[in-house]
Amino acid sequence: MKEKKGSELTKEKAKGKRKAVKNPMGTAFDTPVKIQPIKKPKAVKKVADEKKKETKPKKTKKTDAVVEMATVEKNKGAKKAVKVIFLGGVGEIGKNMTAIEYGNDIIIIDAGMTFPSEDMPGIDSVVPDISYLTQNKHKIRGIFLTHGHEDHIGGLPYLLKELDEGTPVFGTRLTLMLADNKFQEHHITRVDERVVKPGDCISVKSFKVEFINVNHSISGACALAIYTPCGIIYHSGDYKIDLTPVAGEPIDLKRIAELGQEGVLLYMAESTNIERSGYTLSETVVGATFDHLFAENATRRLIIATFASNVHRLQQIIDMAVKYRRKVALSGRSMLKVVEAAARIGELKIPDGVLIDVERIKNFRDNELVIISTGSQGEPMSALTRMASGDFNKVTIGENDTIIISATPIPGNEKMVYRVINNLYKQGAKVVYESLEKSTFRGTPVKKNTRCCTPFLNPNSLSPYTANIAI
Repeated sequence: MKEKKGSELTKEKAKGKRKAVKNPMGTAFDTPVKIQPIKKPKAVKKVADEKKKETKPKKTKKTDAVVEMATVEKNKGAKKAVKVIFLGGVGEIGKNMTAIEYGNDIIIIDAGMTFPSEDMPGIDSVVPDISYLTQNKHKIRGIFLTHGHEDHIGGLPYLLKELDEGTPVFGTRLTLMLADNKFQEHHITRVDERVVKPGDCISVKSFKVEFINVNHSISGACALAIYTPCGIIYHSGDYKIDLTPVAGEPIDLKRIAELGQEGVLLYMAESTNIERSGYTLSETVVGATFDHLFAENATRRLIIATFASNVHRLQQIIDMAVKYRRKVALSGRSMLKVVEAAARIGELKIPDGVLIDVERIKNFRDNELVIISTGSQGEPMSALTRMASGDFNKVTIGENDTIIISATPIPGNEKMVYRVINNLYKQGAKVVYESLEKSTFRGTPVKKNTRCCTPFLNPNSLSPYTANIAI
């Protein structure tokens, strides 16, 4: 498997005796990211003593001044800066990875990958440039995973191969189960995996990291509150505000507000769908949509494409299949692995006799089947793409098939998704997708979700991550 590296790190020195929080890393496509101040900091109190006046930080540019002053006020003894280094995932979709450094200590948040675009022939996957981390691997104290999506854990095997053996990896149960699948594929053994749950606090040298429950399109998603000697950095992870989730607890807004009262130095906010107005709707609405689609297509075979890692969505499809007396067949290697892992730890509940092997679908009538498939993003080698082009020998699309694409196209994938939709129509199938039904609700925040969290946190500075630089 070939890899494509992003841009290299560059370092900047802060002005004055005390350094400010820096963002020395561009994205994989060299897009600079600025940490934007939200409010003016309280002025540093004047002191009569001439020596104390000399220790006052020199004025730098506005962004630096905000963080420097906050550092001086809260941590008068702090002499070093905390560095926030975006290695990927800013101004782009995928390969999310951020390093936070203070003195001789570094922690890494997520280690994702992305799939190649059409202008990358011969490339199988794209991972961040980790040269800075390999040069400073003696400083790395741990890897903290927010959740188990590919764009957050897909690059983990490549990272661990380059780091010292025994570097701890922290994540929730499902996140680490999905990471295990990656390690097995790359023949990586003896990984120091440490299971955490929301509310846990992990201390590593200069940092303390708290896991905070959030809602997303996958179980076990968390935000991170990183306590540094210079103040609290809040990393939102991928999230949405869902007050009526189909499983688990709602997002912990109470704890988020408490952090705001403690004082947040920097809010790293997900911005994937920030340009979209309104609120992200609850996953329960998707369940109601599935219910009427199952009823409406009672005589037809159903094929539903979704993200394999969206365990909550899979559970709703299985529940509908049970209600309408249909068997469920899984198509796609990643779908099989995720279902197996989620069922093993109790995140997915499947009644006995519901699952059948995809090889056996020819033994059942159309109205007795639901096929859950990968390929909701039009990936070239996915099961749905091969079905649409007639290259999948296990499932042949026909006029009595209804295809439900239950995922929103990731920006940049629209062309591939609509190519698959057109090919499905050519095969005679009926296709239900985003513009037709509410079966594709996003797992990421839209404008009012982000605006809801920002006043709770009341941060000194705000930095977007994932896709859109503007907030």
